[in-house]
Amino acid sequence: MFLIPHAQRLGLRFLEKSGKNLIIEMPYNPELEGLPDSGMMANGAITTLLDTALGAAVYDHFDSYRKIVTLDLRVDYFEKPQPFSAVIVKTRCLKIGDQIVFVQGDAYCGDNSTVIAHGMAVFSHAEMTMGAA
Repeated sequence: MFLIPHAQRLGLRFLEKSGKNLIIEMPYNPELEGLPDSGMMANGAITTLLDTALGAAVYDHFDSYRKIVTLDLRVDYFEKPQPFSAVIVKTRCLKIGDQIVFVQGDAYCGDNSTVIAHGMAVFSHAEMTMGAA
């Protein structure tokens, strides 16, 4: 699903679609640790996961290919990620307008009962036209 080079580098995987919501996973990778040998994923990797997952949720709502751009992204961290654990994001679109989309998602580790981070974003969207400069 992810053709974006940074998403491939992070190992992002689409897990499932539940209604209009997406569930996306970033598996544990020691190269993405915030502190060496801690087993905990860096906040920057989690922020990138949230931005990419929220963008994927926007793409998923349209039938035609759209150009999207992150206009605003806010990430609040509540808990440290569990050591040596994958991070899973569950997304949901809140409002789709003519030019912008509001979307949010929660990041979880382990048993999925505790939110470790929450992201909210605003994306612009525009239909792509062939041959346009």
